[in-house]
Amino acid sequence: MTKRRSPSTATPKRKNRNFSRRALLGSIGASAALAPFIPLLESQAGGDMAPKRLVLLFSPNGSLHERWAPTGSENDFQLREILSPLEAYKDQMCILDGLEVIRQGLGDGHQMGMACLWTGNQLNPGDFGGGNGGSAGWAGAASIDQAIVQALNAPTPYNSLEFGVQNGGANNWSRMIYAGSDAPVAAENNPEEMFNRLFADLGVDNSELQRIKAERRSVLDLVHGDLESLSGRYSSGDKAKVDAHLEAVREIERRNDLATPTCEQPTQDYGFNFDANENFPAVSRLMIDQMVMALACDLTRVASLQWSRSVSQTEFSWVGAGRHHDLSHLGDEDNTMVTEITAINQWYAEEVKYLLDAMAAVPEGDGTMLDNSLVVWGNELSRGNSHGNHPVPFVTFGSAGGAIQTGRYLTYDRVPHNRLLVSMAQIMGANIESFGNNDPGSGGLQGFWS
Repeated sequence: MTKRRSPSTATPKRKNRNFSRRALLGSIGASAALAPFIPLLESQAGGDMAPKRLVLLFSPNGSLHERWAPTGSENDFQLREILSPLEAYKDQMCILDGLEVIRQGLGDGHQMGMACLWTGNQLNPGDFGGGNGGSAGWAGAASIDQAIVQALNAPTPYNSLEFGVQNGGANNWSRMIYAGSDAPVAAENNPEEMFNRLFADLGVDNSELQRIKAERRSVLDLVHGDLESLSGRYSSGDKAKVDAHLEAVREIERRNDLATPTCEQPTQDYGFNFDANENFPAVSRLMIDQMVMALACDLTRVASLQWSRSVSQTEFSWVGAGRHHDLSHLGDEDNTMVTEITAINQWYAEEVKYLLDAMAAVPEGDGTMLDNSLVVWGNELSRGNSHGNHPVPFVTFGSAGGAIQTGRYLTYDRVPHNRLLVSMAQIMGANIESFGNNDPGSGGLQGFWS
């Protein structure tokens, strides 16, 4: 496997032209009048300035490894039934097989799995039962997304946004995000409340949009003219670079003339009971739409989506399946369990695809929002009927701006998933070598990123 670089030396792959506009204009003696517009070019021409984003996804009650794990090798693999809806994104995923969520201390399998998933940390004593030497409480540390929030220090209205789909009551089976020890963060389960929070005041009328476009066009005209006026002041060796820069300006001009802005108020219908079991799929789509638009509008760069909760009893009637947790505890030889748990997890994979489709539809530079993001899908268990903690299924999507080589199936031998959490943080810019108290001092996940 490829040796991981440290965050300070890792160089993300860039899709745009490989030269510095600021350095080029300075070297050819660009006029002072051009200087204020260089940041505009740097932020709009190509993908080097596009923000990285992190999205955490959770689905509950384990999986069926024999129907989840691909066949084949690292770079030549075939998806099995559960992940088959994601075939279109094979080249943008990393499947991580063999990771173990270490479970120590208080709590039952579901409690420890849920609390440890993104914290890598043991549970504090509390009042939720669970046995194993005492009654368990909340997790004992912040989750990885909150550590990444601190590293990013992004100038966004929200440090992070937590989206939920019928997560249930306030207990350690229903919380996966933590601001710190004994500080669970509840996901928003009401799509109308989330809409009002994020988008109620969002919107630019057409006249204002045209004014903004005209203002940008005048800036671009000035930059274009100033560059061309310098034609007698640079050598033939610099001509190719200047021509490439002019082409970047022309690309911005073309993008500026597009009629539809990337960030807009989503159109949604909230005239239904968001807590009703039969509306689970509808709420899922509403939350995905809002999350993608919040990311596109740069309201946040860190988001999570929690489908249901640990010990989920959602009844998947829309795929011909029964109550999820009850099914997950049937024996391995039970055909009903195998068929219906496969169908349930396939449905979750289809929801992940819906999210990826939406992110891939948002253009950024020469790529998309998905290209510049790291999406991580996890579970609190490996298998429901054993409450197993190995191998817990993890799949990532997107290259985080080129930091991750995607299109791979990576296998590990009981490697603690804390190392994935460390790598996630490093990819997003955090300078850490350890995360959580279940695997201290571990470093990152070997071979995952470079």
